[in-house]
Amino acid sequence: MLLILGALAGASAMAQNADPSEAQKTAIISEFTRSAKMDGVTLSFVLLNNKTVEALFSGEGKYAMRARANMATIFFVQGVPEKNIKLDPQFEVEQDGQTYKGETINMKNLQSGNVAKGTRIEGLIQLNRKIDLNQPFKVRCVHNPSADFKLSPETLKLLEN
Repeated sequence: MLLILGALAGASAMAQNADPSEAQKTAIISEFTRSAKMDGVTLSFVLLNNKTVEALFSGEGKYAMRARANMATIFFVQGVPEKNIKLDPQFEVEQDGQTYKGETINMKNLQSGNVAKGTRIEGLIQLNRKIDLNQPFKVRCVHNPSADFKLSPETLKLLEN
């Protein structure tokens, strides 16, 4: 979790000062982030919505990302391998016994192949539909442990504002 928050601060065009709005952005991101260790890398998954897109992205791209996140379930995924790994980014989301295959969108090294220790991995996982955020769900890379999401009532209320 600390990895994603620290890395996002550097990678997402968030300002480097510590004013209250930056603290609020970090709090929003943490509410919608879960992590899982997968084959030598801990990947963090941020559920994208209007609040997290606002906190993570800037410029013209922010509006396109917000539109995508409103049409389908999308996760921003990030990690840094602890050792040299061979990545096979086939992600899926499971909810209520149904499995949804995710489309991987590479931003930085989120593609099949070798990734060197210490190299940043970033990208998006997009489902072809919206899932029910009121129900628990799991994000996993095929044949690996999952990042389990169960959003609290307080977190779900953040989506209403």
